[in-house]
Amino acid sequence: MIKKFRIFLNPIEGQEKWLNEKAAEGLRLLKVGRFFYEFEQCKNNQYQYAVDYIGNNSNAQRKEYESFLEEVGINYFEKPLNIGQLSFGKVKYRPYANKGGKLATSWGMINRELLILEKECNGKPFNIYSNAEDKIQALKERRKPHIYLFILILLMGGYFTFAKRYMLDAAFMNSQNSFSNSVVTLLLGVMGTITIARMVQLSLSIKSLKEIGNIQE
Repeated sequence: MIKKFRIFLNPIEGQEKWLNEKAAEGLRLLKVGRFFYEFEQCKNNQYQYAVDYIGNNSNAQRKEYESFLEEVGINYFEKPLNIGQLSFGKVKYRPYANKGGKLATSWGMINRELLILEKECNGKPFNIYSNAEDKIQALKERRKPHIYLFILILLMGGYFTFAKRYMLDAAFMNSQNSFSNSVVTLLLGVMGTITIARMVQLSLSIKSLKEIGNIQE
């Protein structure tokens, strides 16, 4: 058994590319966690992988999808991707999700936002979506959490700006808290920049698919 640690800035395409590179080297995925992956030896290019985002689905939709995958002989691994949601104990609110999926629970959709799909390689591309319209819709669903996350970052930035200007007393204005505020501002800036970059990337992919397929809204 081989264990590897990996973090992805692009958890869909980046993770999919990396897993297929490992498969080309003769490694088959056995188990996946948040950051760790366990592999076993296999023949080079014996398996191929795809990554699908299902964080917008309800738990019932997830179960139905996984049952379908089992019927067609595709193995799958559930993986977390927590973006653009608010947590309340063991319940998470997802404003971008489909009907029935806005409230995620620890026994439902929490930590099951991604599915890593595995099948034996048959020499053909592992395409999850059969046409451009389905792919565009999937990209739009992936973009929604980033939009809500960006709105949340703006609200948090506005709150800290308001607090700094109007609500801080003399005791709060010491050097330690000033440093903490600077760190928070920096983190919000970095998160905002990454979120904008992902939204732009997804929007460009949608635009490209529309142009190729000459698809209108």
